[in-house]
Amino acid sequence: MSIQLEVRSYRGGDRHHHDFSQILLPMQGAMRLDVEGRRGVVSHSCVALIPRHREHGFEPSSDCSMLILDVDVAGLGGEMPPTLLDSPEPSLLPIAPWLWRMFRQLGTEVETGACPAEAAARMAMTALHLVEPEQRPQPWSRAERRVLDVVERGQASGVAQMARMAGLGQSQFHALFRATTGRSPKQLQLQRLFERAAERLATTSAPVSEIAYDLGYQNAASFNRQFKRRFGLTPSEFRAANRGLARD
Repeated sequence: MSIQLEVRSYRGGDRHHHDFSQILLPMQGAMRLDVEGRRGVVSHSCVALIPRHREHGFEPSSDCSMLILDVDVAGLGGEMPPTLLDSPEPSLLPIAPWLWRMFRQLGTEVETGACPAEAAARMAMTALHLVEPEQRPQPWSRAERRVLDVVERGQASGVAQMARMAGLGQSQFHALFRATTGRSPKQLQLQRLFERAAERLATTSAPVSEIAYDLGYQNAASFNRQFKRRFGLTPSEFRAANRGLARD
């Protein structure tokens, strides 16, 4: 087992652990989670991660239904797992409403038999690349806070400009950026770029070439290659999969 997807309805609580990571996305209702003392409620527009070997208890609402992904990261081979799965700690993260709707529609397709669970699992793993990982908690130093202010504004186009806006040298800015966000400036820019691309592919009928040019690519072929390298699907395949999920 490397990836298994299932929609499960819950009628009672339990406490256990398993030797794979588990991702929970709510289809209906809610679930109280307790993962070794860390508590939260899995409800609409969020995703929960329970890392492998972490004992957890849960208490579902009477109408609770969850889209569950059981993932053996070691079994993925050379495939790049979503950043969410890098964390050894349990997480409960908000996700964009349009992305949550896509997961719910995916679960509905599996429940009705319109989409095989194996294909749905691959699509879900692709979509999980768009979920931002949890950042380390406050407090921040003043220099780190300036770096994050620049990141949150999202107005700069390159490292040199971001460093100037933060009032720091490029090397210091780059080091603090990686320390506070867990990635390089280029990696974060690409993350945001692909988030915008995926949302436009899922929610508009604009040609792929137009989306590529609007995002700053000189040609659509380069955009297609980078998109597929990240998600395992070309932009056209990603859009077709979403349209397939949206069919009644």
